[in-house]
Amino acid sequence: MSSLVYGGVKYIRVRHAIFCKLCKDTIESRGYRDFKYCSCGAIAIDDTRVLGSPKDIEERNIYSASVNGKQVWLPEDAYLKIDNISNQNAR
Repeated sequence: MSSLVYGGVKYIRVRHAIFCKLCKDTIESRGYRDFKYCSCGAIAIDDTRVLGSPKDIEERNIYSASVNGKQVWLPEDAYLKIDNISNQNAR
């Protein structure tokens, strides 16, 4: 299961999904070897992989953490900041 750290808190991915910008499908993988294609076939997803051109994909993952016994959701804008930082570091 995928995780990330934001603000000193470890968040666990509770939904692994992507959106196809071509056919407007959102596809979700619910576990190991749960391989799915969008309706136009441009992108695909399973538990650990995302296939297709990055320009055709929008991430729709959801992350959650348990803090002091309460469930906390990672804000979408925080996830986008983390994604932008990792993309800049990859260059």
